[in-house]
Amino acid sequence: MTIGIGVLCCSKPKHPHFSVGPEKEVRPDSLVMIADTMGSTDYDSTDDLHKMYVYPTEQMYGVCAGNIEMCGEIIDMIRHQFSELTVRNHGTISQAINKAVQGHRTAHFQMDFLFTKRLPVQGTTQTPQWQHEKLEKDWEDYDTGANLLVGTFDDRGQALLYYVGEVVDVHGLVHMRAFPGFCAIGIGSRNANFWFRYRGQTLGHSVRQSAYHAYEAKVMAANAPTVNDKTEILIATPGQGPFYFSETLPADPKSPTSLPELKSMFLKYGPQDTRKDLGHPVIVSPSISRKSRPGR
Repeated sequence: MTIGIGVLCCSKPKHPHFSVGPEKEVRPDSLVMIADTMGSTDYDSTDDLHKMYVYPTEQMYGVCAGNIEMCGEIIDMIRHQFSELTVRNHGTISQAINKAVQGHRTAHFQMDFLFTKRLPVQGTTQTPQWQHEKLEKDWEDYDTGANLLVGTFDDRGQALLYYVGEVVDVHGLVHMRAFPGFCAIGIGSRNANFWFRYRGQTLGHSVRQSAYHAYEAKVMAANAPTVNDKTEILIATPGQGPFYFSETLPADPKSPTSLPELKSMFLKYGPQDTRKDLGHPVIVSPSISRKSRPGR
């Protein structure tokens, strides 16, 4: 269920000599994250499930999909790991996220699987070899169902984006998303990723352009049945913010954009409905009286 989007972008245009001299420009240096507020189970749903996390002190921001309860536990563990970092670079940040994610997976495998399905038989001290082999297979296949996007910044001010979750035929649960600089999770991710590719989104795009493309992608994702129209957005830029706004919380005046502006931009730049002007004319069937109905 849901849609979560993370985008890396830049607050300044690329300088021809940005990589030399005392004032090196860091790229990307900004982060945009978007989520809807739809929550669904097999038996119920809500339009008021907030799946975005904003922790300015730890410079940590996230959106969740899949098993939201598991996501909340992982986010809290990552936040704790971030609070203990003395050096922030890709290596230390990735290690901190991995430590939290793997620790969470190990703990839940023990609590939810071993303790309920693999209790030792009373009076025995050894586990048969076939059970060892099956246990290894169970561990390999164990998935908490959590999907996260974690955005943060290193000591240089470079924006970093990580995806937490299973990737087919790729080892590990923590994956850096530095290129092309965007990632979407949830049921609507296929539609969102398609739209990013259509727009040619890259990590060098400006903050406003990236925020708009992310908003468009979220609108495209809303075509999925478990994604709603409500939107919450986070924008983190150098020396400002972070700026968080939603349907009920207006943006700070200093924010690079706002939800009303993004909606007005969509009317100007977004795909328009052509049915009214180019489609077949609407045919209104004449009313049929009870006496003239067939079979009367």
